[in-house]
Amino acid sequence: MKYLIHTNRYFYFFLLFGFLHSHSNAQSFLNKHYLSDDIENLINSNPDQALKIAQYLLSKTNTSNKEKAKVNFLISKAYLVKGDFSSALNFLYEEKNYEDYLTEEEKIDIEIGKIVLLRELTLYKQSKKSLENLENKFKNTHDSKLKLYLEGSIAIEKAQFLLNEGKAEKGISLLRKHESSLNKTFKNNKDLELNYIITLGQLYFKESDLVQAKKHFESAIALVNNQNGENVYSKIEALQGLAGVYLATKDHQKVINLSNEAMVYAKGLGNLFLQVEIIQQQNLSYLALNDMANYKLTNTRFFEVQPETEAQEQEAINTAYNLISDEYSKDYEDDKSGYLNTIYIVSGIFLVIILVCIFFWQKTLQRKKGLDVIINYIEITRSNLIGSFSITDKKQEPRKNVILKETEEQILNKLKRFESSKRFINKDISLAVLAGQLDSNTKYLSEIINTHYNVNFNTYINKLRINYIIEKLKTDPNFINYKISYLAENCGFSSHSSFATVFKSITGISPVKFIELLNQEKENNLLEE
Repeated sequence: MKYLIHTNRYFYFFLLFGFLHSHSNAQSFLNKHYLSDDIENLINSNPDQALKIAQYLLSKTNTSNKEKAKVNFLISKAYLVKGDFSSALNFLYEEKNYEDYLTEEEKIDIEIGKIVLLRELTLYKQSKKSLENLENKFKNTHDSKLKLYLEGSIAIEKAQFLLNEGKAEKGISLLRKHESSLNKTFKNNKDLELNYIITLGQLYFKESDLVQAKKHFESAIALVNNQNGENVYSKIEALQGLAGVYLATKDHQKVINLSNEAMVYAKGLGNLFLQVEIIQQQNLSYLALNDMANYKLTNTRFFEVQPETEAQEQEAINTAYNLISDEYSKDYEDDKSGYLNTIYIVSGIFLVIILVCIFFWQKTLQRKKGLDVIINYIEITRSNLIGSFSITDKKQEPRKNVILKETEEQILNKLKRFESSKRFINKDISLAVLAGQLDSNTKYLSEIINTHYNVNFNTYINKLRINYIIEKLKTDPNFINYKISYLAENCGFSSHSSFATVFKSITGISPVKFIELLNQEKENNLLEE
């Protein structure tokens, strides 16, 4: 119904536009009307319609540079809502051509937009650098309202970084510290208020304070509804957060209800990234409820959409690097032309090239030596991992449970078949579940694993999983490009953090470092060929 109302409204606006086409004053009025009202109001609920109007304004010859600057920023926001990060970045970086026509607040919003996009693409180093530049650029502003807005926006972005780093408690303290100053800006900026509330909800959820997390996500949803429910993008974030709370409390029916509502909105926005996140929540609850019919449907949709989102994400990362590189190159050229003449440039570059060549030659030799050592270590670790599952001599210590030799041999043979079946990547596997599958009991199974594998059950399963994902990374070229969260999911871990912890405890290095080393090994092999 809401989209129908918007459609009717634009039908009458375009009729009016046709009638007033020859009147320049009326044309200017309509442009301003769309800019200040409809485009901004539509971004978070109907980004496609917002883009049509905005792009139409850019095509008009009488659109001023100031209006173009505003429109470019609105277009970038619309593309962000749609999940088209590459296009959003292109329009954000286009704003440097209109810098003289932007207000200080608009410049801050543009920089915040870059920070958010780079962080969404996990380009944390570049995102933090942009945040640092923003602080330095506007720290001496004399406008008290603008200063409060800047400090509040920066605090929220810093809290998001702390959330990603697993430092939720620090993030909460940071936002609470700025709470009074933020409240002064909320009256004129509801989007900032929503961002603040949702970020706090995410931080409390990370801290496992489900009561506070639920309170903040519900508050965000209520705030969106009080604004006629037009900020669909923020509402999806809040619904997902609330669904996460109910998932943690195992109220799976509420998870499904909330995620279904969020999915309707996400499809309306055309945002595939949000759809993938929602499907993952749905799948967990469908599995818990043993609703295999819906699980298969959503899982099929997940594998249909995931390759497209991965391609879009990689395209956006490439776009980001190109735009950042161009920006740095431009800044470098401007500085260079101001301070150096041709002779110094030529001699300086020549000297730098020689030094760089020497430096990289030495670094390459060092890296190759270090890489060979580490790769050998990985191979040894992996051999130990496999070797740890060889049947060992029985311990001579007396056992609490007397197991018949025949029964023991049967269980050992079944364990070998279990290891070959890859059922260990199932998240629901447990000592009790495996004992049932092997027609044994938990005491016998636990004792046999302890005796013959020299590890407890959890370590046994974790080693199987890590060995499995290492083999995938080394043999399947696609796996090396997947996110760590996907690798964790693929080999049976419930979270990114638990996977990384177990991986490092078994291999001695983090999964990120392992993948980096494999890439280096691959590059070296290509160079040697």
